[in-house]
Amino acid sequence: MKKAISMLVSIVLVFSLLVACSSSSSSDGEETKELTLVLSSQDVSDEKLKILMDEFNEKYPDIKVNRITVNSNGWADYFNKIQTMIAGGNSPDVIRVAIEGVHMFVDQDLLLAMDEFMAADPEPLDNYEDIHPKIQEPFIIDGKTYGFVWDWNNVVMHFNTDLLEEAGLEVPGEDWNLDDFIEYAQKLTKEENGNKQYGFAIPNYYFGASAWLYNNEASILNEDMTTSRLDDPNAIEVMQLFQDLIYKYKVSPVPNPDTDQITQLMSGQVAMAAAGKWPFLTYEKNDFTSIDVQHLPILKTREVIFGAGIFPVLKGTKYPEEAYKLSAFLSGTFSQKNTLASLSIPSRISVMEEVLPQTPAKNWKIYMDSADISKPVESPAQYAGVAQIFDRYMSAILSNQMDAASAMSKAKQEIDELLAKD
Repeated sequence: MKKAISMLVSIVLVFSLLVACSSSSSSDGEETKELTLVLSSQDVSDEKLKILMDEFNEKYPDIKVNRITVNSNGWADYFNKIQTMIAGGNSPDVIRVAIEGVHMFVDQDLLLAMDEFMAADPEPLDNYEDIHPKIQEPFIIDGKTYGFVWDWNNVVMHFNTDLLEEAGLEVPGEDWNLDDFIEYAQKLTKEENGNKQYGFAIPNYYFGASAWLYNNEASILNEDMTTSRLDDPNAIEVMQLFQDLIYKYKVSPVPNPDTDQITQLMSGQVAMAAAGKWPFLTYEKNDFTSIDVQHLPILKTREVIFGAGIFPVLKGTKYPEEAYKLSAFLSGTFSQKNTLASLSIPSRISVMEEVLPQTPAKNWKIYMDSADISKPVESPAQYAGVAQIFDRYMSAILSNQMDAASAMSKAKQEIDELLAKD
């Protein structure tokens, strides 16, 4: 999943105590064990985390949790900063990690396997069988469990339903195909008084583009993630489609890294965008309810990509049993119900059934159903470098600086060289 990540020379941290206890002993005289938790405020606010920690301390009054918030620009930067902390002798106990970083941390022997603690004390797991097995699977590596999945996201099509209605269209059925998609994009593209409305916003990033590759029986890497498959005709076909949507069909704008596609969808600048569950937080904040979702169009097959996250325990922890309890609690039912209503999909089946119907999307059930046919995003230890190479060549295609075949051939060459280094 990633490659060796360079260390940063500086790190910005915000440190706050989450538990009122300030002494080294709990009220019943037991020694208080202190843990540090790295968790972004974008994932869980201070207010919500206090709710979680109040519940946690009802269960475990002898454990004190200190929060560290790492300010970062994306997962690669975040992982860099965690490594900087560890190298500097300030290793936390429990960290928030997405699937994109797990193999990197495991390869560097930084994570503590949980199986021994699970067998000795299953109570903190809070009905482990409720976790969807497909979503948990990427975190069991070489037979060892490195955490319990908290949240996940996939990629589906989001529709501005007001624009659909104006065009005389309905949300397509789940069996819609490439021809249907292009027809929708054309009917949803128009220009009035100098203002252009585009049919579709192209997902110009690794995770979003990978979802389309999967649906065309293609991928960025081979199955064991040792070489790139971007020179496969099926992969080139998807990249050519994206380029054609801009320059041949003229139904998509050239992606701008400074432009938020979800804002464009809400404002009516685009009618369709490919994204996961995360836009619903933005919809909620803007009281935007003219939204529905559907699977991406079938190209050669239907396969749903997913990314997910856990709270693994670092090997350097002084209190492994207590850290295990915190890790399990943060991924438990109470945590998911109180933190994942809008931003992500809960990993527990019972919580999915409770939370997902609360979205304004009538077709919300596809989020739950897609777990059964999902495939994890390709995340080698060298993920950061692989994603950077892919995104760079994809940008060259979308800006019409390179043809799809040449760009994907060069991307494969660079990715293969990268993967061969480690």
